[in-house]
Amino acid sequence: MAQIARSPAHSGTPRTQLLSIQYLRGLAALSVLVTHALQWPLAEINIALLKTGRLGVDVFFVISGFIITTIAGDGRIDPKQFLVRRGFRILPAYWTATLLITILAIAIPSQFRTTIPTIEGLIKSLLFIPSLEPKAPLLLLGWSLNFEVFFYLLFASLFFLRSEARTLVLLAIFTLLIGIGQYANGLSHVEAVYTSPSLIGFSLGTVLAQAYRHGLFTRFHAQLRWATIVAPCVLLVAFYVIDWGGGEEIALWKHVLMSSTALSIVLFGLNHEAAGEVTHIRPLKYIGDISYSVYLFHLFSVGAIWAVSKRLFDVHQPLIYLSCAGLAILAGLATGMVCYYFIEKPFLNGSPMRSRALPAT
Repeated sequence: MAQIARSPAHSGTPRTQLLSIQYLRGLAALSVLVTHALQWPLAEINIALLKTGRLGVDVFFVISGFIITTIAGDGRIDPKQFLVRRGFRILPAYWTATLLITILAIAIPSQFRTTIPTIEGLIKSLLFIPSLEPKAPLLLLGWSLNFEVFFYLLFASLFFLRSEARTLVLLAIFTLLIGIGQYANGLSHVEAVYTSPSLIGFSLGTVLAQAYRHGLFTRFHAQLRWATIVAPCVLLVAFYVIDWGGGEEIALWKHVLMSSTALSIVLFGLNHEAAGEVTHIRPLKYIGDISYSVYLFHLFSVGAIWAVSKRLFDVHQPLIYLSCAGLAILAGLATGMVCYYFIEKPFLNGSPMRSRALPAT
C-alpha cells in the first residue's frame, strides 16, 4: 500500500495515502505486462511496445525516488533500519522469482533462449551484481531491481544529512555517475550499469518529493493545473514520435525525455490529488497493491500461455494473436495476485518493523 509518512510540519496526521501514486504503480505494472504479452510471439522488436514498457519502468523509478525521499522525513535516518525495511519489502519476492526462473531454466532449457543458469550467475543475481558472462540477473526484469537497490544503498549512506541536503548530494552523485558513464572509456559492465542514465528517474523523483514535502502542490495546484495536463500530452507525443533505432543503446537526451515524461505523469497525478480530484477506484487501487508481484512474476504465465498457444494455433492470425495476448494479460494479473498473497504479503506481515513498514514502491 502506497502510504506517505508526513512530517509534523504538514499536518497532525502521521500518515496519508496517495491514491494517485497507487494508481500509477498499477498502471506502470500493467504497461510492462501488456508490453510483454503483446511482444512475446513477435519475431522482431516492436519499438512502440518497447517504449511503453520502458516508460512504465521509469514511472516506477520516479515514484521510488519520490516515496523514499518523502517517507524519510526531515532529519537523519537510521540506515540499518531503513535497509532492513527495504529488504523485507523487495527481497523475498525477487529472490523467489530468481530461484524459480533458475529451476525452470534447468528443467526445461528449450523454453529459454538466453537464460543459462550458473552458480556464479545465480549468486550475482541474488546479490544485485550485474554480469554479462555469466548472465546476471537471471530474471529478465531484475535489471530494474539492481537500480532500486543501488538507489537504496546510496540513500542510506547519506543517513547523516537532513532531507534537502540529502537530495542535493544525491543529485550531485547521480550527475557525476551519469557523466562518467557518458564520457569515460573502458568501463566494466558493472561500472557501465551503475553510471547509466536510468538513474535520472530516481533523481527527478527526489526533486518532486521536496516540492511535495514543502507543500507546493497544496498551495499552487490551481496554477499548475493546465501545465500538468499539457506537459504529459506533449511529452508523450514527443516520446513516441522520436526514433529509438533498434532500442539497444538510448542516447542521453532520449533518456532525459523519457524520464521527464515519467515525471510529468506522476506530477499530473499528484497535482490532481492535491486538488481533491482523485477518487477511490477499487480495481485500480488493487492492481497498485499487487503491482510488485505482477511486475516480477507475470513473465512466467505470459511465457506459458504463448508456449501453449504456439503449439495449438496459428498465432499470426490477428484475432488469435489478440485473444491469446488478452489471455496472457489476465494470466499475468492472476499470477501476480497469487504471488502477492502467498509470497509478498506474508513477508510484509512478518516484518520485524511491521507497524512502521515503509510503503511499496
